[in-house]
Amino acid sequence: MLLKTEIAQAVETQQQQLFTQKTYPRQMLEKINILPNFALVVSGIRRSGKSTLLAQLIEKQEQNNYLFLNFDTPKLFNFEFNDFALLDEIIAEKPQIQTLYFDEIQIIEGREVYVRGKLDQGFQVVVTGSNASLLSRELGTKLTGRHISKELFPFSFMEFCEFLSKEKKC
Repeated sequence: MLLKTEIAQAVETQQQQLFTQKTYPRQMLEKINILPNFALVVSGIRRSGKSTLLAQLIEKQEQNNYLFLNFDTPKLFNFEFNDFALLDEIIAEKPQIQTLYFDEIQIIEGREVYVRGKLDQGFQVVVTGSNASLLSRELGTKLTGRHISKELFPFSFMEFCEFLSKEKKC
């Protein structure tokens, strides 16, 4: 069990650091829309760029009414399902929040129930996780068709060439 101040500090620190790195815009970014009443689930292998894509998505939305939390941090290693109540208190203190971005949420047991509850409360929810089968199966069961899944892969050949400013040759 964590303290509310520990979670709040993690949220604040992570949101401040969210746009500090220069990134290359992913092609998938153009194909992603956040829809009301549906959780957007971005899955993929480790180091494929899910966290970067999430930051780019937040930036694309041009909004200040969001909460971002990456669960894959030592500060939150002891996060348990009951700690979602503390996170709810933090969210309630900022009534402007409309969209919740949860990175690497697969670490937390019971996350599907929490995500469903947030959707029922009218929040837009975007989650990422490294284990595609785990996310798809469990979220699919708990959200009963209320999620849209996108799988992210490492750079495509075109993205790689564009990143290096090289001519594309096959």
